[in-house]
Amino acid sequence: MVIFSSHRLSSFYTNSLLILASICICGVSSDGGLYSAQLATSSPRHADREIVFDSTVGVTRPTYGPTPSPQDQHALDTNRIGLRGEHNLRCKPNTSYVWCLPPDYNQEKHPFSYFHLVNKSLPWDYEFRFVIEEISNINDKAQTMSVSMYFAVSWLEPRLQINESAAEWYEDRTGPQDQVNESPDSLKYIWYPELEIYGLEIFGRQRVLKEMSGVRIRKNKTINYELGVRITISCRMNFDDYPLDAHTCQFQVGSYYDTFETVTCTSHFIYDAERQRNLQHFILIEELPERFQTVPLPSGKYAACGFQVRLERKQMQYIVQVYLPTLLFVVVSWVSFLIKPEVVPGRMALLVTLFLVLINIFNSVREQAPISSRLNAVDLYLVVCIFLVFGALIEYAIILLLLKKRRKPRRTIDEGLKNLFNGDANQPLERRKPQSAGGVGEDESVGNGISAEDSHLDHTVPATNNRASKQSHQMMKLNAEGYYTMEETMKHNDSLSAHKQALCDNIDAWSLWLSPPIFFTFNLVYWIAYSVF
Repeated sequence: MVIFSSHRLSSFYTNSLLILASICICGVSSDGGLYSAQLATSSPRHADREIVFDSTVGVTRPTYGPTPSPQDQHALDTNRIGLRGEHNLRCKPNTSYVWCLPPDYNQEKHPFSYFHLVNKSLPWDYEFRFVIEEISNINDKAQTMSVSMYFAVSWLEPRLQINESAAEWYEDRTGPQDQVNESPDSLKYIWYPELEIYGLEIFGRQRVLKEMSGVRIRKNKTINYELGVRITISCRMNFDDYPLDAHTCQFQVGSYYDTFETVTCTSHFIYDAERQRNLQHFILIEELPERFQTVPLPSGKYAACGFQVRLERKQMQYIVQVYLPTLLFVVVSWVSFLIKPEVVPGRMALLVTLFLVLINIFNSVREQAPISSRLNAVDLYLVVCIFLVFGALIEYAIILLLLKKRRKPRRTIDEGLKNLFNGDANQPLERRKPQSAGGVGEDESVGNGISAEDSHLDHTVPATNNRASKQSHQMMKLNAEGYYTMEETMKHNDSLSAHKQALCDNIDAWSLWLSPPIFFTFNLVYWIAYSVF
């Protein structure tokens, strides 16, 4: 019989309790029970690994030593993303879920490869919805159109596992009935279509605190993705009728890889015209015409959906600023036909001023007008107006040519050069001598600009006509430059001036009668042609 002392018995109990406590601690830490959700466990084979709780995702993450290497850190981040996203989306046995992805889900495979799951044959359908806020900008120079809208696309994913008995399908707090709202990050682990917007220039995502986007999963295994965007697309415009022009721009979106035999689409749009800002065009949005619902390319024929925008330029501004002033300038040019041809400064100043003003208007309009393949509408109108005023100038030039008569200078060229070099240019031109018996002295006749031949003829005139001859010479006075004025020349030769005066009056009269009908006929044809076509 062995007898134990009380001291040894107490030591035995103490050691037994320590051993049991250590066994319990090791058991708890080895099965991961403290870290829950089957997310991480510690292994006795990694004695140098430290378990750290990550509060951002609620899981444990291992660290290797005090500072992990970049490669280890990348692996940890990848593991953490997978634990937070894809792992939670995968279907797990004996767990409650609303929807989930099957364990063998492959994001790289197209859903229409599994059309047997829903007894659906090709082509596959995409559904687009466009909530158009406004047409924000139309650039004539760049031939682009900018649209601000909410862009939504829906597609069927037959591989989704749906729990039809889940309460989320019937609660409004998770979205409309038979739909649940999800984070846009879910698309990282789900297949989504590759889309192309034809003629795309800029695709801008709208953001406030974060990107304005959302994902909804429907009970019928349809995924809907919506995004707030500002899109700029190219628009083929023809400015031959500018500023009486109208254009149509098509917004087309479709599959990038899959042809018409594989993928088709449907679409509808919502547009509130009251939210549209004031632009230089009237805007009408309509359904995409049938001929634009397919896009033929060298790689095949592709289905396209979208809408069409009709643009009609507002014309009142151009009528007031361009058409009305030029019309009035042409009408004012007809006043020149009522001015006597003898009033050269007044008539010439009127026509030349109108001609230069029209040229200035033409240049300013050309700077603002977009590029066209030929003479556009406003250029044609201005050119016709310029030629009508130019025609009035040519008409007056013809009249001046008919009334032209050689003017007689005070001196001959030899006398002028001799006086210039002898310094006698500043001497008085008129040198008077006593009159001869005939009545008019030789020097007086020369001083008054009458040649010696004319003076000789005066002396040979009979005495009965001598008085009338003197009155005729007194009426032919010299102007300040030493030339006879037109009026004095016409009075000097009454028989010739009467014929020319009648001819000039007839030319002005015919011009006054023909110009208004020609101009009004042109306006009638012009406005009818550009309004109809």
